[in-house]
Amino acid sequence: MLHHRSMPFRRLALFALAAVMLVALMSACGKKEEENVIATYNGGEVTDKMFDRYIAFQALNGNSQLAMYASIPQIKEQLIKQYIAYKVLGDQIPDEEKEKIKTEVKTFKENVEKARNTQPEFKQQMKDSDLSVNDMTAFFEETLKFQSYYSAKGEEFKAQVTDEEIKAEFDKAPSDYNVVTVRHILIGTVDPNTGAELKPDEEAEKLAYEVKDKLEAGGDWEALAKEYSTDEGSKNNGGLYENQVAGGWVPEFKEAANTQPIGEIGEPVATQFGYHVIKVESRVEATSADKLSEESRDSIQMQLASTKLNEFITAEQEKLGIVVTLPEEPSESPAESEAPAESPAESPAESPAQSEAPAESPAESPSASPAESPSESAQ
Repeated sequence: MLHHRSMPFRRLALFALAAVMLVALMSACGKKEEENVIATYNGGEVTDKMFDRYIAFQALNGNSQLAMYASIPQIKEQLIKQYIAYKVLGDQIPDEEKEKIKTEVKTFKENVEKARNTQPEFKQQMKDSDLSVNDMTAFFEETLKFQSYYSAKGEEFKAQVTDEEIKAEFDKAPSDYNVVTVRHILIGTVDPNTGAELKPDEEAEKLAYEVKDKLEAGGDWEALAKEYSTDEGSKNNGGLYENQVAGGWVPEFKEAANTQPIGEIGEPVATQFGYHVIKVESRVEATSADKLSEESRDSIQMQLASTKLNEFITAEQEKLGIVVTLPEEPSESPAESEAPAESPAESPAESPAQSEAPAESPAESPSASPAESPSESAQ
């Protein structure tokens, strides 16, 4: 399904955490070693095992693919700094917010205990990662506190965004705010969940042209989308995406949506997902910032506020007096030679939407939904 630019700051906080977790190191499972201080800051310190347990906690809560991003020593120092900032800043929320969080934390702890007692595999994962129920509960509480802090600060910055700033942002790319209805059939080249090849590029392109020919000969969009499209978000709906803001799509698809003649089936468009056969059914041009829809205006506000917020978080981090002292690492790791094909901000998806936060992000894990049991994430 389509991912819109606009999202609550609570989910933006989760995305910020997800970006950190995507490149973090997993702990060496089951090893009981002396804990070494790897970072100090004003009022506290972080040990290597503490940080490893934090990473393991995130993995157990739905980020099972983190291991494939392991061993990136150049980034680890910054990850530790970010972890400290999240920990310290989250503790600055009002006492009443902390009290509200306690209910969610209590539910989470009960779910962890239940999962540990009923699922041998989950229990073993906790043991291998040297994670206790109290560890997981504490990390979960820190996560919720930072989400609350980030959300509140985000709303503050959003309220400060001016009409002049919105207009300036709109003027950078007015066509991003066109409202477009399209039908498309995606001949995918990669599996969006695993990254495995579905079809070689040449084969996918050839099939896309065959589908285009069938449509131009009077073929039914509903039937052909079901038969050929690998976009799960639209294949059962005749490939339809209705009244979408163009800027939410990846560049190549956005360009086609904004320029392709209305009512015509264009040449197949190649994106990171494969080849799209596209028909633009309608397009409403965005002419000025003051005529933007409420959704588009809110999206710009969120975007500008997020930039200001992240700059603020970085500045606050610099005030913490963080000193990181890591042992020397090998100059190159396997993770560097096998870097992921996409960045966390543009992970493979089946729709042409640009991914603001992957749908399978911590926003779908118990970290965002405390009522969901860790046992469900572990399965």
